[in-house]
Amino acid sequence: MLRRSIVFGCAWIAVTAAGLSQDGSGLLGTDAINARQASLDMSSITFRSMVDAMKAGREAKSQGYPAAALAKWAKALPRMFPPGTGRGETPVSTQALLVIWRDRVGFDQAAANYVDATARLTALAAANDTPGFSRQLEEVDQACGSCHARYKEGPQGPPKK
Repeated sequence: MLRRSIVFGCAWIAVTAAGLSQDGSGLLGTDAINARQASLDMSSITFRSMVDAMKAGREAKSQGYPAAALAKWAKALPRMFPPGTGRGETPVSTQALLVIWRDRVGFDQAAANYVDATARLTALAAANDTPGFSRQLEEVDQACGSCHARYKEGPQGPPKK
């Protein structure tokens, strides 16, 4: 019984670790690319839904959950770009430019700006500050745009095939 448990445990660890980095910091290779692309698409959809809600006259507090979700994603974002997952380094299509890894300090700062912008957005939703929330959506958009201008190839949206 103990031996079967040990074998099962080792097999489970091997299977779950297959897509993880050696230091346990996140995904590797194509798993990281697929996860970040899906997450970036979902964050774009979430952001646009908040913009639409504000245009429709909704209160900021109604956007607390999507704002908090975006803030969680912002914290995870930098770890979704492990070495070896840039354009031309993998068979998976990606818009991540190699400058991300050549200028990691700059990329991490751009990501930190996104974290700050989304944290403020979440706080404004919690305070039900609708005018402030609407203005902060513009700040979040600028944080995204400034990062994409330097570190991403092409316009926002899925990569062209």
